[in-house]
Amino acid sequence: MENKTFFENISDIKDSLRLYLETKISYFGITAFEKSVKMLTALTANGFVILLLWMALMFFSGAGAIYLGNMLESMELGLMIVGGFYIFLSIFFFVFRKKIFSPFIISILVNVLFKDDDDEENTPPK
Repeated sequence: MENKTFFENISDIKDSLRLYLETKISYFGITAFEKSVKMLTALTANGFVILLLWMALMFFSGAGAIYLGNMLESMELGLMIVGGFYIFLSIFFFVFRKKIFSPFIISILVNVLFKDDDDEENTPPK
């Protein structure tokens, strides 16, 4: 066993602590980058799906307005009924926005940020 002086031991501890802190800072930087990339990927994928669903909704809304207009023999009335439906839907979502959207957004963010990749690697294939 080496006979080191007290100050040499303190110096070694100081160097080890500095290396440990630098490694931890690097680890947290990489982890933050990884989580931000996961979040950006999830937002992009969900945004694309929402965009496609919005486009389909617009086409179905137009078709519904034309159908109602033909049934009521007034295209303007069909368009106003569909527009009124969307105004009612907007008011409903505005009033209940915290109850509807908050749990959904929180669950998505929790899944993206706190899901371990180790769980995916260790699960057997189906």
